[in-house]
Amino acid sequence: MSNEVVVEGIVVREPWKFMDDLFFRLVIYRDSDLPAKKLDLERDAGDYINVRVNGGANGLIHIWRGMRLRVHGFIQSRDYRESLEEFINKARKSKNSADLAVDIKACDLKPNQVLIDRNVVEAVARRIIVLDAAAQNEKKTKTANRIAPARYADAESDPTKKETVSGGPELIEG
Repeated sequence: MSNEVVVEGIVVREPWKFMDDLFFRLVIYRDSDLPAKKLDLERDAGDYINVRVNGGANGLIHIWRGMRLRVHGFIQSRDYRESLEEFINKARKSKNSADLAVDIKACDLKPNQVLIDRNVVEAVARRIIVLDAAAQNEKKTKTANRIAPARYADAESDPTKKETVSGGPELIEG
């Protein structure tokens, strides 16, 4: 069996950290030989996936919204349990749901006692190649470029590409 993934996409929201890991969300547009996912008559919709960088929360990797990346890694799934209260709190962060309220009837349970088993599928990055660093904030312009020897990195033929390696999370200039 094989569990390898290579995806190319654009970071669509600011990265977040959980414990020692860094997460970011990519939108990936399908190649023209794949079935279309229509947004409207003129455009195709993207597919979205979260990417996890194990140990990436140490601040040595700089990812920001708008970057175009190629991620090499593998797919993993995680099971977790979420309460209705947690779900509602997340929903309240949405523009249209700030005043959301839940009323549980026909039982004595509270929102933090109503639980559901959930599952998430994510790509775990082993190597990240920066294809385009567009939309970078001006204050981050100089901090994102660190030069260091690559662990696990294969040389790319395009010297303008920058590479990040999850085993040694510095940004590499080719």
